[in-house]
Amino acid sequence: MNISVSTPVSYRFAQHTRRITRFALVSGIILFFSASAIVLNSLNALPSGLGGLEIIGYLVGVVAFVVLLPMLILSYQYAHSGVWIEDTGVRVRFPGEKAQEMDWSEARFAVNEGEEYLQMSKGKEGLGHVFGGSRYVRLHLDGLTPEQREQAVSAIARYVEVRRPARFTLMSLLNTKGEVQARGRLYLFERELLCAENRGEKRVFFIAPLAKLSAVKQRDAFYVGKLECEAFSLRYQGNDYVIMLGYETTLSGNIGTSSHWSVTGYADDWIEALKNG
Repeated sequence: MNISVSTPVSYRFAQHTRRITRFALVSGIILFFSASAIVLNSLNALPSGLGGLEIIGYLVGVVAFVVLLPMLILSYQYAHSGVWIEDTGVRVRFPGEKAQEMDWSEARFAVNEGEEYLQMSKGKEGLGHVFGGSRYVRLHLDGLTPEQREQAVSAIARYVEVRRPARFTLMSLLNTKGEVQARGRLYLFERELLCAENRGEKRVFFIAPLAKLSAVKQRDAFYVGKLECEAFSLRYQGNDYVIMLGYETTLSGNIGTSSHWSVTGYADDWIEALKNG
């Protein structure tokens, strides 16, 4: 009897790692020269006219160290991160996130939003997802090189269908009272509409055949400050959903978090696409 043993295919986030390595290298070089200037000045080895370099060296060195330290931490985290594609399922480890995994028996299909979306979003909202009936796994293909992405997508396609959406946007899912329930992702495929949470628990709200959608209509626009965001509603399996084509992006920095809202589409375009699908 022949026993076939498959070796898991793994991909490290080489694209992100290269970027971090460049920052770390430049910061390290600057820190080295700053420290050298301080040491030479303390040994009175510098010309008298360059005595002020000690203060400059301290200031530049502190900035370089502040940049270098998180780069070193990220380098360590990325060294233990990656995407693993196995016969049983897919696993993802990404810095700052909980480990993700999904068995192929749970997965329904994968989605590759494409290079155009990657360039437009600059990878901030992730690229590549494997969807199950109630949740999904974010693959973070944006962290791979183009060659790695192509190989990873081909490897996943051996287990599940890999789809390219006909239409995609980020949006906000509201209840019938107009209250934001989740920041989400909306995908239109040839015969289905998928609505999922973009952050948090990565829930899938519905994967609906277009033929089973009803009450698709435009809603009054919502306003976030002076920003007008169009919206539409639909009904699926007895549940009403309100989709606002506006999205809040949250940015984290050293001095806290900030956010801004942006318009992500127009209701007429989506309604027409849903009715013609």
